Amino acid sequence: MTVSDQLLLMFSALGAINAWVLVAYFFWRQPGQLSDRLLALMLLMLSIRVLKSVLFYFNPDITKQILQLGLSACWLIGPLLYAYCHNICWPEHKSSSYLWPLPVALLLMIVVGLGWPYQHNAQLWQTLLYQLINYSWLGWILLSALLLWQHQTKLMAGQHYTTQLPMLLSVFSGNLLLWAAYYFASYTSYISGALTFSFLLYVAALTIYLKRQPENTIAQEPYANKKLPADEVLVLQQQLEQLMQTQLLFLDANLSLAKLSRQLGCASPKLSQLLNDNLQTSFNDYINAYRIEFARQLIEQQIPLKMADLAEQSGFNSLSTFYAAFKKVTLQTPARYKQQLPEQNSGIINPLS
Repeated sequence: MTVSDQLLLMFSALGAINAWVLVAYFFWRQPGQLSDRLLALMLLMLSIRVLKSVLFYFNPDITKQILQLGLSACWLIGPLLYAYCHNICWPEHKSSSYLWPLPVALLLMIVVGLGWPYQHNAQLWQTLLYQLINYSWLGWILLSALLLWQHQTKLMAGQHYTTQLPMLLSVFSGNLLLWAAYYFASYTSYISGALTFSFLLYVAALTIYLKRQPENTIAQEPYANKKLPADEVLVLQQQLEQLMQTQLLFLDANLSLAKLSRQLGCASPKLSQLLNDNLQTSFNDYINAYRIEFARQLIEQQIPLKMADLAEQSGFNSLSTFYAAFKKVTLQTPARYKQQLPEQNSGIINPLS
């Protein structure tokens, strides 16, 4: 094996190892979210596809079953990418109908794989099925791009910046680069896909580091030298607290910064500045503080509610988000808090006081 082949093998193996580490991290980390599982499965499919290319590059005589496994995994990458993007871009959608392509793609993969195995239908897999898999993957990438474009309108409307966005963009960009590498394989060679995947995984690792940074760090920066007048801050804060106390806007699971600013009668950037610069919190943390206080009161009233119902009545659109927010505010799980049942004042209070 030449030195160049050894380097290619090293980078390819490194990409595969990175993939498995990330798969384990996203699949089993706590509190787990559906987006994490979808990302883990997508990375797993990508690693299988890359390993198939690596094995074929260094040993063109590998068994047909491995070639079939690699192409079959590639068939699932696109639907998993779309489901992952949809879950992050539209978390307020409670319906899971966007997941339907996954079982359909899996069923088709099983039916085709058992009915027309690669071992006995090599020509079919190398021509028609190969093209179908590639163009299907491209189709899901384009649909995911549409979701990202629509998501930009939410951010421009004043939605709070989320550290999931760099991960989302990294994964999408990596998928696009990988598709191009495989589609133009006759010009770039099979191994370029493995190298591209290694680059994607390093970007993903960097994004994991960024996810550990406070969410309001980026939002605070634009207002560093544009302080609101103290009297205006006091008026806005009182009006905001009154809205929370009387109208219980935090119970709206689809409440956004833009919607709240309309209720308050001020521009979204000004409300964002009030929260980030003056109250030293983010929009999500501010609203979740009220939601958790409401949930604590429901728990203390000993109302027999399932955790999913408790989360929904408190304004959360997912159980995992409720668990994460509850533990962030109270430093304990809802079940643990229920066991202790500390005494609290009745009525909605200001959780930031």
